[in-house]
Amino acid sequence: MSEIRDVYTLSSPMSLPEGVAFDAKTRRFFATGLLGGQITQIDADTGVETLFHQNEGDALQFSGAKVDALRRRLWVCGSDISVPRGGVSVFDVDSGALLHHFPLVAGGICNDVCLDAAGAAYVTDSFQPVIFRADLETRSSSEFVRDPQMAAPMGQFGLNGIDITPDGTHLIAGFTSPSKLFLIPLTVRGAVQEIALSGDPFAIPGDRQFTGADGIAFIDETLYVVNDGGVQAVRFSGRNYSAGRVKNAPAPEPGLTTATVVDGELYVIKSEVVHAMHMRQPPRLPFKIYRFPLSAFAHPPGHVSTAPA
Repeated sequence: MSEIRDVYTLSSPMSLPEGVAFDAKTRRFFATGLLGGQITQIDADTGVETLFHQNEGDALQFSGAKVDALRRRLWVCGSDISVPRGGVSVFDVDSGALLHHFPLVAGGICNDVCLDAAGAAYVTDSFQPVIFRADLETRSSSEFVRDPQMAAPMGQFGLNGIDITPDGTHLIAGFTSPSKLFLIPLTVRGAVQEIALSGDPFAIPGDRQFTGADGIAFIDETLYVVNDGGVQAVRFSGRNYSAGRVKNAPAPEPGLTTATVVDGELYVIKSEVVHAMHMRQPPRLPFKIYRFPLSAFAHPPGHVSTAPA
């Protein structure tokens, strides 16, 4: 097994990388771009970045990505926010061949994707209160759940990151504006519910670090929620994931969107989406993927860092 580095610098000065995924078999990161229609791959041993896919059709903004290491697939969300519309593409993770594209939504965008044990994908729509399900084996896709409490405020982002609980029974979806988490039954009966959170404040209006939940990822039983300038660790108080306690930690470098897990460590992607796309400011280069120090969550619950963004 190759030794993993703490930091990987991305070469593009303009791609605004949004999604990040990792293939444990070949030890490669994948970075998706909101601009330029590219997906790149980064060798974890050498740090060399090469092109994995270049979109040749309509201009797609690639966002969330996940690797199915067992079935050798890379799932990537793609959207055209100007229409808006969105879907999810499935690639052979080894050859780069496009296996299938699911056009999932008109009037919304596909933001992030997670995979269940059978290899089916669940995809969030940031403009509509919908999570889609796509199955490559049957080439079928449909709305998995639609619930009005997951509706986005006008002109803002709603559903964003998504992951499956470690026991495989529920989906958890991050919601950006205002920041919150939703629990969605996957293999059990029940209704969609907002997760009750205590400890550090989860939604902090006007905060430059904790601007709203973006990508989310589990490491063991702890859920890590990525914000532009920090990460929040949520430890659940029960096995049904309906309540959790939050610890906030500022990022060593801001500009984050999402994260992937490598050898039990959290790797975030510095993409500058909020700074460049929402604030209309030049991105603070270089873009990079770096290890977020989990030791940053050593402070007691209830403490709010005042470190500058």
